[in-house]
Amino acid sequence: MKNLKIIALSLLLWSCGNNSSKENKETHEQHEEVTETTNIATFEDIDATVAAQFNQMVEHYIHLKNGMVASNSVEAKAGAKRMLDAIATIDTLKLTTEQKPVFNAQIGKIREDANHIIDNDDIDHQRGHLNSLSKSIYNLIKSFGSEKTLYYEFCPMANNNNGGHWISEIEEIKNPYFGDEMLNCGEVKETIK
Repeated sequence: MKNLKIIALSLLLWSCGNNSSKENKETHEQHEEVTETTNIATFEDIDATVAAQFNQMVEHYIHLKNGMVASNSVEAKAGAKRMLDAIATIDTLKLTTEQKPVFNAQIGKIREDANHIIDNDDIDHQRGHLNSLSKSIYNLIKSFGSEKTLYYEFCPMANNNNGGHWISEIEEIKNPYFGDEMLNCGEVKETIK
């Protein structure tokens, strides 16, 4: 039985690194199309207070993501809770007329996904909200910038082979969708400076 588990894990790891199949390639290309065709507004005139508050929210997203890397639902919940607390401190009165709708469109989705993560102890359920949450955070980072370099990463096997994105503070792949099972499965899609 132990040998069967080792063989199964080996096959999973092999398939993660082998994206040559037509199905995986098509899925991968579909995800790239969605990311590439999305028009994301970028702003240069970000209020310094808002930028600092926004960066706190991103730091708590990283905490949540790292909780998932460690397969620790308690830490994922803690990161989600602190992320919502950080959102509540963002001084939206200092956003420009152009910035407010972009910010509000993403924050609603972020709150929804964060609340699902907070309300559930099952790490797999929490991970089910990571892709949507990550895309919303990514859109905000692209619009409002980041105080440090971040990496937009992707695993084609996440979410039942539909793929999943996340944002990392390190370039090295640490997969939050599988944790130790397939820790290094994935690739950097974009470096955000």
